[in-house]
Order: sequence, then C-alpha cells, then structure tokens
Amino acid sequence: MDLRAGEHWNTVLPVEATDDAFWDQFWADTATSIQDVFTLVPAAEIRAVREESPSNLATLCYKAVEKLVQGAESGCTNDKDKQIIINSTQLLTRILPYIFEDPDWRGFFWSTVPGAGHGGAHEGDDETARPLAESLLLAIADLLFCPDFTVQSHRKTGPVCLSWQLPAT
Repeated sequence: MDLRAGEHWNTVLPVEATDDAFWDQFWADTATSIQDVFTLVPAAEIRAVREESPSNLATLCYKAVEKLVQGAESGCTNDKDKQIIINSTQLLTRILPYIFEDPDWRGFFWSTVPGAGHGGAHEGDDETARPLAESLLLAIADLLFCPDFTVQSHRKTGPVCLSWQLPAT
C-alpha cells in the first residue's frame, strides 16, 4: 500500500472513481503493516476528507470494498490478491470508525454502489444494486474460507497423520 503516493486523496478536488491508476496505489501488492496504516492516515486527515472532500472518502470505501468482493470471487488464489485483500482490509479498518462517528454518514454503507447490480442479467442496474454493507459482509464471509489464506487447504501434499493416530507419549 503506497499511501504516501496517494496523499492528494485528501484534497478538496474530487478524484474520479474511474481513475484506477490513482486508486490502485492504496492496495498495491506491497506489504504494509496496520501500524503503518494508522501512522500514514491520521484521524485528523480522515475527518478532514470526510468534511472537505466526501466524494473521495466515499470512493475510497467503494473501491476498497470492491477489492474485497473481487478477492472473494476469485478465491484469493495468489499472493498478490491476498496482499490486496489485506491492504484493503487494513484501510477499511482505519477509516470506518470515522465514517460512523458522523451522523450524516451513518446511512452511507446502506446506500448502493453506483453501477453495481446483484450480478447476472441485472449487472449495472442500480435498482437491483446491493447496499455497500451487504457487499462488504458477503465478501468478508466468503474470505473467511479461502484455502491457504484464512483456512488450511484441503489438498493433501504428503502423509497426513490425524491426532488420534499419533502414538501416546
């Protein structure tokens, strides 16, 4: 995650949601610790963005949730996807409390993501779009069961010795 490169996300100038080159730097495939995220994104900065450039904060949330949904749909099979999921989760962990502390933003996660339908024939149909909170919760639930990421793989790579087969010591 390169938050220093994305420093102008906190300007009053809106950054287009379609500017993938800009938004992708927030979940780049480099490892960032949660301590770094908390240091690089101070509370005062999050509050300032919420007040002065709410569209940038909203887009950051939409995009982070979108990365989690994509990771859940792909099964998070490679290290790059896993790192993007971790970085997106860390960023949401940092900014969500500041969204929910403002009464004007409390309904934000129950709003729909622009242009996101339930999938299938209704893709892009805003009337059938999932609320952001539903997308986030479904993605998190799916990510809880990603083999070799959050749970052990079912693949057998060698002899398996179950605990009841171990000799008594």
